[in-house]
Amino acid sequence: MLGFDAVPAVYVPSRTGKSLLLHDGYTFYLKNLQAHGRKQWYCSSRDMAGCRADVITAPARSGPGDVLFLVRGRHIHAPPSYYFTPDGKYVRKKDVYHRYR
Repeated sequence: MLGFDAVPAVYVPSRTGKSLLLHDGYTFYLKNLQAHGRKQWYCSSRDMAGCRADVITAPARSGPGDVLFLVRGRHIHAPPSYYFTPDGKYVRKKDVYHRYR
């Protein structure tokens, strides 16, 4: 997908305090900083499930924050289940991953 100018990026704190990108029920971790303020985010299940989906965010043209710029790949797993801890962190439930293609 390309041209997400109106879709703001949504960030949630991880259990370690870092930001995760939340998109369509999936979370992504920051992998690379690119030119012009763009950021590349990998699926949080990339290492465990081998998922190759990623997202590029870019600074919003008007106003603060980032917008989705490019969404690539498709997930090979169901969206993970998460919950908010009392201190406001977003934590993955320890359930079994089921791969699908």
